[in-house]
Amino acid sequence: MELTTQKLASLKKDFQSNPVNTLAMNAATRVEIQELAVNHNVLRKVHFSFSHELETAAEATAQKKLGICWMYAAFNWCREIAQRKLKVENIEFSGPYMVFWDKLEKCNYFLHKMVELIDLPVEDRLVWMFLKTPHDDGGSWFHFCNLIHKYGILPKAAMPETKYTEESTRMNIILSTKLRHYAFELRSLYKSGYSKEQLHEKCTEYDAEIYRILAITLGLPPERFDWSYRDKDKNFHRMVNITPQEFYQQTIGRDLYETYTLWNAPLSSMPYSQTYTIAHTNTIREGKPLISLNLPMPELKKIALKMLQEDEVCMFSCDVGQESHRKDGILYKGLYDYGLVFQTRFDVLDKGTRLEYSEGKLSHSMLFTGVDLVNDKPTKWKVENSWGTDFGKKGYFIMSDEWFDEYVYEIVVPKKYLTSDMLQNFQKPPVELPYWHPIA
Repeated sequence: MELTTQKLASLKKDFQSNPVNTLAMNAATRVEIQELAVNHNVLRKVHFSFSHELETAAEATAQKKLGICWMYAAFNWCREIAQRKLKVENIEFSGPYMVFWDKLEKCNYFLHKMVELIDLPVEDRLVWMFLKTPHDDGGSWFHFCNLIHKYGILPKAAMPETKYTEESTRMNIILSTKLRHYAFELRSLYKSGYSKEQLHEKCTEYDAEIYRILAITLGLPPERFDWSYRDKDKNFHRMVNITPQEFYQQTIGRDLYETYTLWNAPLSSMPYSQTYTIAHTNTIREGKPLISLNLPMPELKKIALKMLQEDEVCMFSCDVGQESHRKDGILYKGLYDYGLVFQTRFDVLDKGTRLEYSEGKLSHSMLFTGVDLVNDKPTKWKVENSWGTDFGKKGYFIMSDEWFDEYVYEIVVPKKYLTSDMLQNFQKPPVELPYWHPIA
């Protein structure tokens, strides 16, 4: 039914007939709506104290204006291991080094994928999705594992920040523009008689141009470097002429492939105790694909708690935009009462339905570094973020246990914490989910 003049007049009359609407309008037009909707009854229950806290870095790292939370959460996971192994107060790893290889691999993957899909029309859903976003900053734990396995890791000092690792928008636009140009050129060459084998060879020329763009904006990644540090006992150490792979082994040394991802995706189309993978996401072709086991939420919580009780941080992914206060570092269910402000319900969809209808997503990765137990049950969790020290308590956030239930979708777990049934389930062939699946 169309919005007629009479209908619009009726809507306005209904609005003006309720003084509460006018009060809300007057307030919302002068105050940020999020602050107006804060539920004071929830806010007063927020106390930044925990019965069990790990000894972690005093301040959180800062990913700045890049969408690489997955990389920084993984860096922070590695940092906790390295700090204990080297007996140092703090260590930071080079974002630019990993971003360089991440983007080069993603661009290479896109180019060869365009050749593989070249018989499909440009309007095909999969082709269109690749062209819409030829590459981005996003990633996953297994993507990080594949990068580390192939390229190693650097200390921050060995390849420091540049303008484009503080804010990646312009670099991403430049790369995406070139990739779409290459995709058009590949299709034009195919129509002129080039074989797919010849097109794959053509991609090698494109790789050189992409490498040049990345080197100009990020700098050249060092093949070898020197690094020195002083430990907590005041002993001085020096590493000379080592490779990034050697540095990883000396500072961290774990086999990251012995770490698994567990999901809580309560969808009728995704039965529990089944493994899943996502098509077209393994951007490092020789790497291992993402495989996750879907489980009920109590199973994820039980493992996350056990890891913390054994002094091991737990990486997780969540929908951070839901019921969160960025400045104060609060992740609490019921933190905002938008229903009171707008006189309509907002808490209609459950967790699974939010995923199905694009209201829920895995938008951010962080670390659990503490938990508060009351009668042996978790009530709130301490979270290490990667948004710098201006948010939360020097970059650390607090999460209610109810928020965990509703908005955490994934945890990363070392093999030793998995039950025999979970390990057995990981032996099952994974169900492949489409590239556009809501959990992707």
